[in-house]
Order: sequence, then structure tokens, then C-alpha cells
Amino acid sequence: MPEPLVVEIMGRAGFDWVGFDLQHGSWDLGTAFRGIQLIDLMGQPVIVRVADEELPLIPRVLDQGASGIVLAMASEPEIVAAAVSRARYQPNGRRSYGGQRYGLRTEPKDLNDLKPAIFPMIETRRGIEAIDEIASIPGIAGLHVGPTDLALGLGVGRDQSAAAFITAIEKILVAGHSNDLPVVMHAVSLSQVHALVAAGFDELVLTADIEVLRSGMLALVSGARGLVGGN
Repeated sequence: MPEPLVVEIMGRAGFDWVGFDLQHGSWDLGTAFRGIQLIDLMGQPVIVRVADEELPLIPRVLDQGASGIVLAMASEPEIVAAAVSRARYQPNGRRSYGGQRYGLRTEPKDLNDLKPAIFPMIETRRGIEAIDEIASIPGIAGLHVGPTDLALGLGVGRDQSAAAFITAIEKILVAGHSNDLPVVMHAVSLSQVHALVAAGFDELVLTADIEVLRSGMLALVSGARGLVGGN
């Protein structure tokens, strides 16, 4: 949610990083830029999710101070490679130097040392087919799994216990670990955390602000009604 108070709460909650969602969230570039600035000034990294067809957004959010990108629906190796290129300055990429926060953030003497994290999000059948190519692309920081879209893409609805889904997850884990990359999964509840770590995932994305608000309010109202006999 693009509200400064919500952003501040997330920034002070103790996460390793805070994510802004330009794929599904209600952010526009203006609110995203202000949110990135606020979290950055609090000393926390910001990772921004962008859709695979919106690669021009990558240098813009990086110019504002984002630490990295999650590339949604990553299916084609050449698009993932293009995302890395847009996050690297010349001669190693095609990112132009500048931005509205020029001079306000500490930068390395050699700009080639500035390598924002790029995480392709594997959530399509084509992404599974190309997983070995994607995982071997120089410059990516890890592999994210988008479990719901991946299950839909594999034709099993939202059934993450289906054999096809489990096989796909195993392929992602093998490809990531074979290339010394962390593999990241989304956990919507604490009950999933131990199971996902035991399954081999290295990092977890813990739910979302709107889900915490929704589930917390529903639980509070349900519990209160139970205590007063449903009145």
C-alpha cells in the first residue's frame, strides 16, 4: 500500500529488505519514488518488482535508490539478460548515469562495482523449461519462485501439492544451487516457514502488508464475535 505510514512500519519491522510491487500493487512511479526514498533514508534496502514487459522501469527505480529488482514472469533468458544489462552502467550494460537523487547517495569510485540485485521470478511453464539457461545468466542474484502463477501455468490450478508443481520446484532448486544462487519462495504464513526452509529454500518473502491487515482484522472480528456469542 503506497501510504507513508505503512511504508515506515514496514521499514522499522526488522525485515532484511522491503519490497514494492509495481506489477500488482497500487503504486505509481511517484509514490514508489517517495517510498524508496523513505526506506533508503531509514537504512533499509528496497527491492522493486516490475513486470517483464516494463524493463525501462528498472533504471528509473534504481536511480531513486532501490537496491534491486524482482523481474516478474521471467520466462525468456534474453529478457532476463536484458534486465541485468539495464541495471549495469557502461561498458558492462546500458544503464544511463543520472537520476533525481544524484549526489545524495554514497557511490563506489568505480561505478562498475555498483551491481544492483536482479532476481528473475520463475512462475511460468516456459520459465521452468528455460530454468538452466536463466540460472546461468551472469549477474543475477538469485531465483524467486512465484508459486500461485507457477501452479496456474502448469495447469494444476492453485494446487501446490500437485506432482507437476513439486517437480518444477525441484528443478528450480537444483538449477539455483548448481549455480550458487539462493532460491527464494513466498511464505504467506508462519506455518509455511519451517516447511519451506526444510525443502531447501534459502530466503523467504514474508506475506504482504495488505494480507497482514486483512487476515489480522478478520481474525480479530471473528474472535471477538466468538467471545460475545456471535452478537
